[in-house]
Amino acid sequence: MDRYTRWSAFREAGLWVAAIPVLAPVYFVAATAFKTPADAAGSPFAPPAPPTPGNLTRAWAEAGGESVSFGQALLNSVVTTAAVVALLVAIAAPAGYVLARRASRVSGLLFGLFTLGMILPVQLGLIPLYAVMVETGLAGTRGGLVLVYLGLQMPLAVFLYAGFFRGLPAAYEEAARVDGAAPVRIFVQIVFPLVRPVTGVVAVLTGLFVWNDFFVALVFVGDTGKVTLPVAVYSFVGRFSAEWPLIFAAALIALAPVLLVYGFMQRSITRGFVSALRG
Repeated sequence: MDRYTRWSAFREAGLWVAAIPVLAPVYFVAATAFKTPADAAGSPFAPPAPPTPGNLTRAWAEAGGESVSFGQALLNSVVTTAAVVALLVAIAAPAGYVLARRASRVSGLLFGLFTLGMILPVQLGLIPLYAVMVETGLAGTRGGLVLVYLGLQMPLAVFLYAGFFRGLPAAYEEAARVDGAAPVRIFVQIVFPLVRPVTGVVAVLTGLFVWNDFFVALVFVGDTGKVTLPVAVYSFVGRFSAEWPLIFAAALIALAPVLLVYGFMQRSITRGFVSALRG
């Protein structure tokens, strides 16, 4: 049994100090969201006394912009994030499996292209990508936004899956093949369940990116009914620039779903990251 020593107390104190830069912005947003404009301007770092929840109801009711309500923006974020995560796992997992199991020049070239896709910045191809979306009629649509996010996240997902499949023994597949299982059945029923840790990592990283992204959503679905939460929160800045409690209340509503999901799935997320790092 581990004893609580001075060294343990010193390590805990160090962790609390390291957590301050992370927790301070969350506290500032939450505290300001429950203040009146006068209290927020007079004592910005003090806790709300008393808390005023009216900012939350007003932020929800007065909407985030003229093109969409705040509730519709929340629904857009949920649908877009879920669609991107589901499609990305369904495409990247078999692609990584094929690249890992087939040793050929074509596989090596494709893997190199996926790796190059992780290095290139998003802004580099934004203008030609937007031109293609306009030509195909996908600009301003949810389907076009999902396709853009899939293209941005596919290189990292394929890279993670391919690396994990390379470390997976081929004995499971060979045994199933001897028993007469088809390649698709081998992948779906035997191989894919073995890579649940990396699937969890891909889902978490992709979900956080899509949920929090502002730039891509603003460019491809700005001023339409398909805008996501970050764009809706940004629209508060122009309309209510002097009412920071209202703006921070909108930001707090946008943060709440992510914090709730992390609270319920904390152990699973941590276990998935640890398993993926160990391979």
